[in-house]
Amino acid sequence: MFGAAVAALMIGSGSLEPIELKAMTYNLRYATAQDGENSWPYRRAALLELVQKQNPDILGVQEALASQIDELRLALPGHDVVGVGRDDGVRSGEFSAIFYRKDRLGMRVGGTRWISETPEVPGSKGPGTTLPRVFAWGEFLVAGKELLVMNAHFDHQSAAARLMGAEQMRDFAADREGMPGVIVGDFNCNLGSEPLNALVESGWVPCEPQSGSKVTFTGFNPTVVDGKAIDHILVSAGLRVLETVIDRTLTPDGRTPSDHYPVIVRFTLD
Repeated sequence: MFGAAVAALMIGSGSLEPIELKAMTYNLRYATAQDGENSWPYRRAALLELVQKQNPDILGVQEALASQIDELRLALPGHDVVGVGRDDGVRSGEFSAIFYRKDRLGMRVGGTRWISETPEVPGSKGPGTTLPRVFAWGEFLVAGKELLVMNAHFDHQSAAARLMGAEQMRDFAADREGMPGVIVGDFNCNLGSEPLNALVESGWVPCEPQSGSKVTFTGFNPTVVDGKAIDHILVSAGLRVLETVIDRTLTPDGRTPSDHYPVIVRFTLD
């Protein structure tokens, strides 16, 4: 559902047992990008197959245009979605949307906020940016337990806008008075950077693979193992992380389905 808010929905009743969930973040690369043999029509099927294989409970996507959101909805019929186009607050421009499994998560309320001085104004921009940047959010009930989810795509040029985005997400979560949460996204910065430090210092815990390359941006080059780790998942301190992996699945002809790898985290909501 693409509106700024949805009606309350509860799934199940309170559970005393820990609930295991899978969260995934994936920068899809724009469908309109002129990437030659890596253009969307040549990689669509492989990307959708990868997402279907993972079947995450929570999927945050970045650089998704409305047409790609529509295709994901068809590929994931058991999921619903919250998020809007960043240019007009409807369908124009990039979505940083959240897909969620309807049989496991009930969204109580959700929407999109712009990373700017006027976060409720569609199309508004942050300091030093040429494009609007947003984060989608949702408050969910999972077997009666509350969970906040946020998904962002921070600016690629402006350090000030990236820091503003982190601070706004931090403060938005703080207003939920201790509600456990998950943040996913393409942050366009590494762990240890000022924006991510703003989240970590306020109690958010970054999830990193225990072994192997941590690179998430490859520019469609599957041989890259040293470089940018800019796609991250963070959880609030009360959640227990079971596993963090980067899915490096390639197409049958050895290509990456996007210019980013997806990051997947399994965690428990106690």
